[in-house]
This record gives sequence, C-alpha cells and structure tokens, in this order.
Amino acid sequence: MRQTAPVNGNLIGILGGVILSTDSVFIRLMAIEDSWLIVVLRGVFMWALVALVWLFWPASRSTLGVPWITRKNALSTLFFCIASACFVNALNRGSIATVLVIISSTPFVSAIISRCFFGIRMDKTLMLAALAGMAGVAVVMSGHPAGRDPLANYFALATAISMALAFIFASKVETGTVGLPSLGGILASCCAVMFSGGHVLQGLPALAGEQWRWVALEGAVIMPLAMGLIALSTRFVSPVNAGLFLLLETALAPLWIALFLHENPAPQALAGGAIIVLAVVSQTWWIKRQPGQA
Repeated sequence: MRQTAPVNGNLIGILGGVILSTDSVFIRLMAIEDSWLIVVLRGVFMWALVALVWLFWPASRSTLGVPWITRKNALSTLFFCIASACFVNALNRGSIATVLVIISSTPFVSAIISRCFFGIRMDKTLMLAALAGMAGVAVVMSGHPAGRDPLANYFALATAISMALAFIFASKVETGTVGLPSLGGILASCCAVMFSGGHVLQGLPALAGEQWRWVALEGAVIMPLAMGLIALSTRFVSPVNAGLFLLLETALAPLWIALFLHENPAPQALAGGAIIVLAVVSQTWWIKRQPGQA
C-alpha cells in the first residue's frame, strides 16, 4: 500500500494538471475585462460546488475537508486565495504562454522555500534544477509582448510563490484537502468585493448569457476539479512533486490557445520554457537512475 501511494498521487496530480491546462482558454473566452470580477465569480462558483457536495454527499467529507476556514487550513487557504487572485490577473493582462511558463516555476520555488524556511533537506540535483528553473523564469520575464501589461509577469510570479506555499501548507493538513483551493477562491472573492467597496460588482448586469456559461463552467467544474485533484495529490507526494503537475498546464495550454484563440508565444517564453522543461526532465532522469528509485 505504501509503495502504491506515490503512484496514486502522481496519477491524481497528472489528471488535475491536464484538466487545469484548459483553464486559460475559458478565462479568455469569458471576455470579461475586469480581472477582479472574474476572481469574484469563479471563487463563488468554486466554493458553491464544494459546499453543495459536502452538504449532500457526506461520504465525500473526509476527502473534501470542511468548506470553512479553520485554524488548521487557514494558511493553505490564504495562499490559495492569493494565487487565485494573481492567476486571473496574470492571464487577463498578459500573454498566456509567458504567464504559464513563469507559473511553471512553482515546483522550484517550493523546493527553495522548503529548504530555506522549513529546513527540509532536498536532493542536490533538485536544488540545481530549481536554480536552473528560476533562471528560465528570469529569461521569460525579460520579454514584454507588445500590447500586454508588463504587470502580468509579476502577477504570474506571485502566483508561483503563492501556489508553492499553498501546496506546502496543504500537505500539513491532516483532513481532506480537495476543497482547499475552492475555499481560497471564495476568500479571494470576499476580499475583492470588500477592498473595492462593492464597485467590482457593477459589471454584473453587463454580462451576456454566453459569458455566464463560460464563467459557470470554469468556476464550478474546471477549477474545483483540477485544483482539488492537485491538492489531494499532496497527501501522497511531496509539495515539490505536486508543483510539477502544473507543468502540464505550461505544456498543453499554449496548444489549446493556439488552436482556439490563435495566440502565439513570445520568443522569450519559448526560450525560458525550454530551460525549465530541460531542468525538470534532467532532474527526473537523474532520480530515476538512482538505486531504488525505479
């Protein structure tokens, strides 16, 4: 049973990463200019689904966790909240390919934070891969695609840091973790409404029926399922490994974007992405070669 746990965790995380790779397409299809309104709506839909499942399917509660903030899940909820807000702002303001490459640095950020602030010993190859990955992020952030807000890159970097911390603290939650990203989503919604004095809601009457459909699909299906699965994987694999599942979004999302939205990645995104992918592949290959790591 112990030997199959990492396998199960990887399969759960991979499925979550594949589903998550479609998220950026839905955000663009919403065609909502106010990023904070998207934060509010997706958070409400995410939490509403988890709350309904928790209420009407008691057997799921051990996996979902409670749909409210407790002392044990407060830190993971806080960082999922920050990640949710920053992620939407990054995608809505910048080049999707560039943003996703920066966010793909999450496992490397997680490794560095775990080593520096939590004293968790890391394999030297992982730390070298982390440093190489951050170098790739620096390359990506050196480019500013025409017509895009340069703040998008910084929102993306904040997302990577927040996601890394969210996974670290989620791995320390003993009860269910699937509902943590949705709990962070509703917290982000509440904060956006409070800090804007309610002005963020003024755009609601202008939304068309088609926009509501994209919001509902992304918020109530894609995000709770994808992020819930990745959060669940932290019960079986390390937070660093969980962060690696986000690389699936980096690899697959530009394909969906190119196919459906005809947006091509910037040269810096391609170069930085190549560095990050090479770092991950090299580190994984090295670990696989070590005795007992088959």
